[in-house]
Amino acid sequence: MNLRNEIEKLIGDNKVFDSLEHRETYARDESTIKETYLPDLVVHPESTEDVAKVVKFAYEHKIPVVPRGAGTGLSGGALAIHGGIMLSFDRMKQILELDEGNLHVTLQPGVITGELHKEVERHGLFYPPDPASLDDCSMGGNIAENAGGPRAFKYGVTKNYVLELEVVIGNSEILRVGRRTKKWVVGYNMPQIFVGSEGTLGIVTEITVALIPKPPQIQTLLIAFPDEYSAGKTVSEIVKAQILPVTLEFMDRKSFDYVRDKAQNIPEETGALLLVEVDGWSESEVIEQTEKIAEICEKQNVIEIFAAFSEQDRERLWHARRILYTTLEENSQRVRSEDIVVKRELIPEVVTYVRKLEEKVGLPLPTFGHAGDGNLHVNFLYNDDEIEKVNKGVRELYQYILSLEGTISGEHGIGFLKKPYINMEQPENLIALQRNLKKVFDPKNILNPGKIF
Repeated sequence: MNLRNEIEKLIGDNKVFDSLEHRETYARDESTIKETYLPDLVVHPESTEDVAKVVKFAYEHKIPVVPRGAGTGLSGGALAIHGGIMLSFDRMKQILELDEGNLHVTLQPGVITGELHKEVERHGLFYPPDPASLDDCSMGGNIAENAGGPRAFKYGVTKNYVLELEVVIGNSEILRVGRRTKKWVVGYNMPQIFVGSEGTLGIVTEITVALIPKPPQIQTLLIAFPDEYSAGKTVSEIVKAQILPVTLEFMDRKSFDYVRDKAQNIPEETGALLLVEVDGWSESEVIEQTEKIAEICEKQNVIEIFAAFSEQDRERLWHARRILYTTLEENSQRVRSEDIVVKRELIPEVVTYVRKLEEKVGLPLPTFGHAGDGNLHVNFLYNDDEIEKVNKGVRELYQYILSLEGTISGEHGIGFLKKPYINMEQPENLIALQRNLKKVFDPKNILNPGKIF
């Protein structure tokens, strides 16, 4: 059987590619997985009907189908580890309807998240989830991974905004799950079953997400502390004071040393940084929050507080944080970015542990992340011949985080990279239950096989 010819008969020859050069484009993602995984065929669907036709053929012939957004994932979730058909959604990138009166937007999965932000904000509206790769990642990928980002502390993650999904399941049936209404409790909460399922239960072809009005006032602060403990303690104290910032980002010294020459003029004695942003509906509301945060910082031995007085200032304060991961990549052969989560009051303890782990495994572990919701990115910088150190360090990190009743992944997903560790967090009976759920939606195991479990 000539796979390309068969798919071309179904959806047209301008959407189907099998050249080595084209397939190699889709053989990697942004994770540190060294191996490349070539799909046998790359298909660029232009409609839900295209997807359903391809899945029906794959179902009949038991061929793996791997959905892929922009390929920015960090856990190998969009890799064709068993070959088969790669579905790239780069041609399904339309915003179909922006409903200002009902505060929602309907779009195709290939829409870039940052482009969605720009479009809705032109209308004074706001879609809060903002993963670090928002200028590159797609909304379909965000659904698959339940993407978060710095604003998750105040506004939540992707799952908090999904209203309705159109999904193609393993036998090629097209389902529409959820409702565009504000309230809806008819049957199970089906949209949430697909959010975060990494394309293993169904392929999302249309998305409706809720919007909120965009607060007009915002203040950004970059705060320097003498040590990591003081910065971590400040996070807890801000929350205890019932202040709810948009973002509460943490960077240890090892992290911002990599971007020091591209950032604000940070005092040399700085041991950690917090990037704090507050918003509101009046200038007085924002000023009040800012003053309270400054008072808390003074009690934690703050070195200096940098405030943004213009949008240009704000972008300058954010710049170092936004480029941090790519800068780590530029300065190391490989970077494995872990995204553990603990109760926020444990962040000082976790950062202290990471310094000890760094000495034990003999690798740099710059750490930063979303301290407001306890989500830290511990980054293992290594060369290919040091992979055993990484594997040992990752397992020890997970054991420690789970001993604190935390989780091994807050937003990167499990995919292929973290699959060997899932039984550290979940018991076998729960894993078996989820495997059985997959069989309901994907009886022949063709949808992104080999991921998560």
